[in-house]
Amino acid sequence: MITFLNRPAKFFGLGVLYALFSCMSESNKDQPGICLSFDDRTIDEWYQMRPLLNQYNAKVTFFVTQFDSLTQEEISKLWILKSEGHEIGSHGAMHVLAEHYIKENSYSKYMRLEIDSSINSMRNANFEPVSFAYPYGASYWFTDYLIGRKFEIIRNVYALKTDEDITLANDIYISPHKNKIVWALGIDVANHLSKEKITHALNRTSEAKKVLMLYGHVPSIKNKKNPYSFDLILLEYILLEAQKRSLKFYLIKELR
Repeated sequence: MITFLNRPAKFFGLGVLYALFSCMSESNKDQPGICLSFDDRTIDEWYQMRPLLNQYNAKVTFFVTQFDSLTQEEISKLWILKSEGHEIGSHGAMHVLAEHYIKENSYSKYMRLEIDSSINSMRNANFEPVSFAYPYGASYWFTDYLIGRKFEIIRNVYALKTDEDITLANDIYISPHKNKIVWALGIDVANHLSKEKITHALNRTSEAKKVLMLYGHVPSIKNKKNPYSFDLILLEYILLEAQKRSLKFYLIKELR
């Protein structure tokens, strides 16, 4: 009789534990964070960011274009970045503006030469990309559909309007799961992001329990005239402020 009475208690205890761990799992999924990604193929400059990223235990996504023209040394550096927990995604084989290329050629040629060629080149180097970022952020609903059959998640670009309140740019604040297409805001010189604007964005991210989407191209300290470069001092500020708020660093693939 005692054994019989203990059985429900045992199962009740297991049920409580299961519910507890389930809640913890859901809580981890919804953890507020920041997702940083970097485009093109400045492999050496990205590689030199390692000490800074490691200092803040920041994991990021690198979207590589024209993979077939990389040197073996550059590919080796990408493998080191991957081994340290970073993601290597596809940024196209030719880096063309999709709309213009398709008008001048065809959808099939675009998919074959821009998308499939990129995937094949990466696979030949033993990378298996699951995420894709549009060159120039030039997306279209039908290319979204076609590319979405090849990749698990697509990153697009959010165009910040002049004097737009960054905290009202809803598309760059996302829930950290079940995404197929995401939009990121550029931190390059062209967007004129200040530390104050970044602070406001991170505050909204933390309070709303969202993930802030940011991206850049070439890390730099001196070359502030290049619109496709971003200031490493600004990047360090972002990492530091994210750490202060206990924000999780997400890879693009973790948002799918």
